[in-house]
Amino acid sequence: MTDSQAKLDRARDLQRRGRLPEAVSLYREVLTLEPRNVDALQLLGVALATTGDFERAIVLLGAAAELVPRNAAAQVNLAAALSGAGRWQEALAAYEGALRSEPRLPAALRGQATALMQVGRHEAAAAAFRDAVRLAPEDDQACNGLGVALARMGQSAEARSQFARAVDLNATNPEALLNLGLLDAAAGRPLEALTHIERALALRPTNPILHVNQGAQLLALGRAAEAITSFERALTLEPGDSIAHYNRGLALFALKRHAEALTSFDRALGSAPESAATQSWRGKSLLELGRPAEALAAFERARAIAPGDFEMHMLCGNALTALDRLPEALASFDSALALDVNSPEATNNRGAVLARMFRPAEALEEFGRALALRPDYTDALVNKGNVLRGIGRNAEAQAALARARELRPQDATVRWSQALLRLSMGDFRGGLPLYEARLELPPASRLRHPALPRWSGAQSLDRLQLLVYADQGLGDTLQYCRYMRVLEDQGAQVVLEVQPVLKRLLESLPMRGRLIERGEPAPLSQMCIPLASVPLALGTESTTIPGGVPYLRAEPAAARAWAERLTALPGFKVGLNWQGDPAAEKLSVLQARSFPLATAAPLATVEGVSLVSLQKGAGAEQRETVNFGGALAQLTDPAYLGAAEFATETAAIVTGLDLVITADTALAHLAGALGVPVWVMLQHIPDWRWGNDRVDSPWYPTMRLFRQREAGNWAELFERLAAELAASGRSRA
Repeated sequence: MTDSQAKLDRARDLQRRGRLPEAVSLYREVLTLEPRNVDALQLLGVALATTGDFERAIVLLGAAAELVPRNAAAQVNLAAALSGAGRWQEALAAYEGALRSEPRLPAALRGQATALMQVGRHEAAAAAFRDAVRLAPEDDQACNGLGVALARMGQSAEARSQFARAVDLNATNPEALLNLGLLDAAAGRPLEALTHIERALALRPTNPILHVNQGAQLLALGRAAEAITSFERALTLEPGDSIAHYNRGLALFALKRHAEALTSFDRALGSAPESAATQSWRGKSLLELGRPAEALAAFERARAIAPGDFEMHMLCGNALTALDRLPEALASFDSALALDVNSPEATNNRGAVLARMFRPAEALEEFGRALALRPDYTDALVNKGNVLRGIGRNAEAQAALARARELRPQDATVRWSQALLRLSMGDFRGGLPLYEARLELPPASRLRHPALPRWSGAQSLDRLQLLVYADQGLGDTLQYCRYMRVLEDQGAQVVLEVQPVLKRLLESLPMRGRLIERGEPAPLSQMCIPLASVPLALGTESTTIPGGVPYLRAEPAAARAWAERLTALPGFKVGLNWQGDPAAEKLSVLQARSFPLATAAPLATVEGVSLVSLQKGAGAEQRETVNFGGALAQLTDPAYLGAAEFATETAAIVTGLDLVITADTALAHLAGALGVPVWVMLQHIPDWRWGNDRVDSPWYPTMRLFRQREAGNWAELFERLAAELAASGRSRA
């Protein structure tokens, strides 16, 4: 035995025992002595390839293959190194050289098939894998490879049989187990998929891909918290994995942890910035966080990446709707429909935007189309019902909402819409129970004091320590606070919690209990109830609304001071309020409770009338833009909205006026609660509490209701109102 052969034998033994560096050193010694030693070239090349040093391995294995060009094993070793380096076309040529020498060599066929897969020649790859399996039927890797090729060709059933065969041949083949799991996942069988993936994980617990796939199936099973654990294990193993970050974001989003989800999507984009899916979920997170402008930017980026993706246009439309950029939103939904003309979602969303644009006839056409495409589409039924209510077609609205209720009996949005319809028709008995659905809708802050049991009206009020808390807007608080006397007359010991801006005014409320503001520590109570739920608990009907108006008073000193100031104004003193909270009006279909100040111009022409602005905050700037602004006295700072403003300023001024004319805002409730004459300007179909056709209000005896005769036509209403005001002036004279 030569010295070189002895070194080779010793090196082989060292390599088998895992002592690779020592083996490599000996191989190099042999090549120093015999540079054309084929065995040394091959063995050193294979050893280097094992360590990932593919380029140097290719040089050595190429030299060996040139020395023995008809040696199939040498060609296979070269091809394997080329494959490891990602040089697939060269690898194919080497495998083909091996097969020319030995056509039935399974290793060459399997390697050739793998290379064919990598260059996208799936049918040729499947044929090569079949040959490999036929020659080596016990080769689990060849079976697994054939399964992958078949799966890429869409032949899932046969692919599954090959993966199963690979597992039967070798129960410790993690690739085949993962592939079985992926097939089950694609077929919508997440539980079966999870079983296979977890078997693979038991074999390869440090494989990040397996952890990601485990998390994906846990997420599909609704086990989002467990899924997060899987994704975080994957990220521990591979911190920069964009897929793991993306999936972690999906799981966090499912748990409504939107800020954390946003962070995960941002990290995913750090390594994969051109992912339209990640951009879209980033935008969805921003929408949930109340940041629609940023959401739109993310959606627009996603749309730029994937302009032909239907969902990206839909998401842009949703964000634009949230931003009240309605014509642009309509255009986005039109773009979505151009990609999928039969999308009920895009059709319904288009209708919803048209409703927001006060185009109800067109909106109803869209809802009809959406329902023709999907007859059980609850959202379209609700939208249709709301628009029908908004144009006074109550019977049709009832039918649409009843059908929606059949489909989703527990849906809070459906019940809320039914409540508004029934209450507007004066059906308190049917409407008030449904009105409780508001507590299941955003904002979540509506429900307070969760530790206290809820008083429903069934429990005795005698000596009951009851916390009543405001759960809606200022107008609702002013409207319902009258019920405190009823509760106390039945024996309750009431604590009333209200918005800070109303506390000082409501100190005039005739109640024996304690008044606190939101955020102030509440006294010990036994039960609680949202303020707007009290009418239901007390069994209120339209004919049993508590009277006792006025039940609020302006502070006497402030009232006297303002009365003196108002004496400087000549004639009949009329306060004017034209706009409520703009955000609140966006929450309802066809709601336009505010009117443009310009439409009130006829009031300025009525002789013997002095107009006084009662507008605060948003909308006050309109006084500077109308041609009768000089005739509208501005006695207060319209930007002042402090905690004492309602009690010491607005209520005091209102008390000193002869008449208040207002849109449907909190001021209407304030004037009514103070017992001041008040005319409320209402849209064609107004908020439920004003009914559909009456000219007075069961809530406030000093109130008159004036309604649009035609939807959106404020001009006609104010011409009529000016004539009424002039006539009342003549009667006063």
